[in-house]
Amino acid sequence: MNTKQQTDINLISYCGFYCGECPKFKKDECEGCKGETAKCAVGYKACKVRPCCLENAYSSCADCEKYSSVKECQIYNPLLIRFGQFITRTNRRKGIEMIQKKGELEFVAFMADKKWVTVKS
Repeated sequence: MNTKQQTDINLISYCGFYCGECPKFKKDECEGCKGETAKCAVGYKACKVRPCCLENAYSSCADCEKYSSVKECQIYNPLLIRFGQFITRTNRRKGIEMIQKKGELEFVAFMADKKWVTVKS
């Protein structure tokens, strides 16, 4: 099992997932999207959000001030992601909004309590 504490704000992905509750992270099979090794998240190389956050020195999309909502961002909201969230009844945007409104610590505590990787719709 991964030795990182489950309530670590550094386990918030750039797009608003919480890696601390991810089964692959817990089994030490993944380091999340913020790592730099081969054990980083599956979608790491295809992700468009990660390079944007790195380029702008954002901890996550919650730091972005270019848009009033991440709903407006083309990088954050490609059609395939929206379709996947519809099918899985999840909503990563709600995670970003929670971080913006309540802060990273409260987001992490909430996600750890629910044992969620992403906010459910």
